[in-house]
Amino acid sequence: MTSTNMNCRRTSFMCLFVSAIFLIIVYLTIFNHGPPEKILSANSRTNEYLDRVLAGDGDEEVLRSARAWDSFIKANHFVSIGDIYDSCDEDGRKWLGKTVILPDKRRGGVTSKTFLNVTFEKTLDDGEFFLSVSYGGKDLYENKWKFCEMEEEEDDEERWIFCPYKPGSYSWVIDRKIPNYLPKGTYKATARLTDENEEVLMCGFGEFVL
Repeated sequence: MTSTNMNCRRTSFMCLFVSAIFLIIVYLTIFNHGPPEKILSANSRTNEYLDRVLAGDGDEEVLRSARAWDSFIKANHFVSIGDIYDSCDEDGRKWLGKTVILPDKRRGGVTSKTFLNVTFEKTLDDGEFFLSVSYGGKDLYENKWKFCEMEEEEDDEERWIFCPYKPGSYSWVIDRKIPNYLPKGTYKATARLTDENEEVLMCGFGEFVL
């Protein structure tokens, strides 16, 4: 074997080695979120609106909803990453639900769980669901769907939307996996459900850090 061939092989090996090291560094820097406990700790924060309401800034109905959901989160030692309200207005909105972040013991990483209690005053035959997501302060995704058609292709056991909804109270618990392939950083989401007359039925705001 000539020295030229040996040098070529050594150069190829070094290129592969450097490339492998580079990919490992990229993975550790961008995609490795660390253990679930670290992610949960990074998402432990206060809600300024909740603190104001609990301090007495709001009417009695809003205060009752704040106390109930705050007690629920604390009693279960949950880490909240989202709030669902009956309005998109900044003040005077009542809590309808919470989204929390949990370790995903089956698939690794973390998952989200949303608890939602809502009362429909009139029949909901259809509506529109709007979702927008930002990453690192920049718009990442935005879409809207016909609410009653969102889960038509899902198996019944995986669905939580079954239209129409008659007037009354409904409770949901919705699990959603947070993909392990998402890059590290801060994600913010806004969701809104309106009825056929474009009246807001619920409005959600979420923020989490990976």
